[in-house]
Amino acid sequence: MACPSLLRGVVMRATRLDACGRPVYGDCNQVVSDGFVTVSMSAETEEGEAISVTKANGQTCINEAGCEQLTGYTTEIEFCAVDPDLVQIMNPSFEIYRDAEGNAIGWDDSIELRCDTGYALELWTNVSSSNDACSGAGSQGQWGYLLLPWVVGGAPGDLEITNDAVSFTFNGRTKVGSGWRRGPYNVQAGPGGVPVPMLKPVGPKVPRRFFVTTIRPPEPECGCQPVDRPTPDPADLYITGIGNESPRKTIRFRADNHGFGPLMVDFGDGTPPQEVADGAWVTHVYDTDGTYTITACDKQTPVVCSSRDVTIPLPADEPTLVLSAENPDDPYEVTATVGMPSQSDGTATIDWGDGTEPEEVTVGADGTVAVIHKYSVPSVYTVTVRRGDIDTYRTRAAILVPAVPEETPEVTAAADPADTTGRTAAITLTNFPADGAVSINWGDGTAAQELPAGTTTATHAYATGVEGAQTITATSVSDPTKTATASFTPTPPVATPAATATPDVADSMTASLAWTGFPAATTSVSVNWGDGTAAQTGLATTGGGGAATHTYAAGAGGTEQTITVTSEQDTTQTATTAFTPTAPVPAPAVTAVADAGDATGHTATITLTGFPADSAVTVVWGDGSTAEEIAAGTTAGSHVYDAAVTMEQTITATSVGDASKTATTVFTPGGAGLRAAARKK
Repeated sequence: MACPSLLRGVVMRATRLDACGRPVYGDCNQVVSDGFVTVSMSAETEEGEAISVTKANGQTCINEAGCEQLTGYTTEIEFCAVDPDLVQIMNPSFEIYRDAEGNAIGWDDSIELRCDTGYALELWTNVSSSNDACSGAGSQGQWGYLLLPWVVGGAPGDLEITNDAVSFTFNGRTKVGSGWRRGPYNVQAGPGGVPVPMLKPVGPKVPRRFFVTTIRPPEPECGCQPVDRPTPDPADLYITGIGNESPRKTIRFRADNHGFGPLMVDFGDGTPPQEVADGAWVTHVYDTDGTYTITACDKQTPVVCSSRDVTIPLPADEPTLVLSAENPDDPYEVTATVGMPSQSDGTATIDWGDGTEPEEVTVGADGTVAVIHKYSVPSVYTVTVRRGDIDTYRTRAAILVPAVPEETPEVTAAADPADTTGRTAAITLTNFPADGAVSINWGDGTAAQELPAGTTTATHAYATGVEGAQTITATSVSDPTKTATASFTPTPPVATPAATATPDVADSMTASLAWTGFPAATTSVSVNWGDGTAAQTGLATTGGGGAATHTYAAGAGGTEQTITVTSEQDTTQTATTAFTPTAPVPAPAVTAVADAGDATGHTATITLTGFPADSAVTVVWGDGSTAEEIAAGTTAGSHVYDAAVTMEQTITATSVGDASKTATTVFTPGGAGLRAAARKK
């Protein structure tokens, strides 16, 4: 095609955009007009920072001008025929004014000028005659096509009404980062000359695009028209795992449907398809390991689908990177073997660390790709690989160029013969840099140990409770690429079961039993309580311990019982303890009756029970007389009330050695009916 010469504007189209710069589909979202006079676009640039340094003698040392940067364009459109719907699309804050039939006949300006939405502006121009204007299948002519994918502002310009044609002017400015992508209209010839949307999506930093098209521009029409939802491109899929999950059976999933709405997602494990909003993150948990195909289809156009295979358990989200220099004829040649997890899109960028442009790569069917790079000068280079779909996941590795063959660092671990328990690891380091310290991670959560340069051995005792294989990692402090691992399993400690039994605080005939020290594999025990009752089985045991209670029969009081606890998983593991149930001590009581030898009924005879035999008892007779002390071991006493005392008297008996041991009763001297009651406090 010859270089085109453009002639005059033909038609323009404005399409309403949402706050993300994406086309808004549906009624009244586009206007095609030829009623414009001029469309002016002025480039806005930002000057780069100049560097200027003057030497001490006043002469210029450095004077380097900064590079200008294009920030966008300001627009000015002059109309000779103004469509109210077009004005409202250019600035949604303006309100259309309608006649009685609802037809748009004007608009109301607004002091608010919205900059969060905007519109896309397409312009077609004529092209001077060319021999190949109609060449190719489906060609309809030749036009210049100019696209501003996101214009905001829509501020009205000056309006002057004179004895002349009246024109309206509207200003705006471009904005980058639109979601226009390929656009909803057929503006370019595709394969076979079939009209299609733009073949390449608009990038995030593109404020304007121009090309020559052989597809006829739309016909101008007054009033707004609908924007039909086009067939969307397949959605872009983004998949990661959950950071701290093990095993990784949960995926985080997001589908970018480019603003075309929700998708139906089949996670490939037999669960019903799930509706997922455009751009929303969701999670899905797989029950079993295996490889699953995730399929995401546009809900409105379900034949448009994207798919991705994932492997469960999910591998790490970061790429893998192995650097090697194995070309004996060229030590400056380095091979990077890149591996991508199944949940990625298989693309990656490699930054070789030498100032060259990052390289884009795609892995093969096995999820890996080998890429060769040649360095120009010797140095240590740090190579960075990033996932192409989610570039926050990266992996770095360093290599010395030109490569010098080095022996691989190694660490070995064995039980320290000086520790007969088998819980101390003794390690040996080989092939680590002799001039640098080595950091040892013992794998049990303790702080890393740093061995001085030249040290090749070390020991570490694992604490009680650390069980199973421990991964020991040795890393050179001066060169973190020099690392090695070994495995060590501390010998499990010998189990020492034990049991204790104490009286229950509420009942001295009930034993509260606790056991500890059983092997970790013990999940239940049986208990023989020693009193001839059937053994109690299935008592839960966690961490080697548990607890239970047992109430002995009254006849067992004062007899020592031998309690035996036995592991139900290993009957050789037992523990015993002794317990003597104690019959409860009766509560103190006092009773009072009229002495049969006193016909007047004024002599009271009392009987004491339940008081400590080794302590005297003080008796208060209730008539104001001096308290009487009854000797230790004595269980009876009497008192003569004065003939004038005929009312009910409260008799109180209290142990001298233990004031909490007390009881009361009542007695009515000379009463026809004698009453006695014992009360316990």
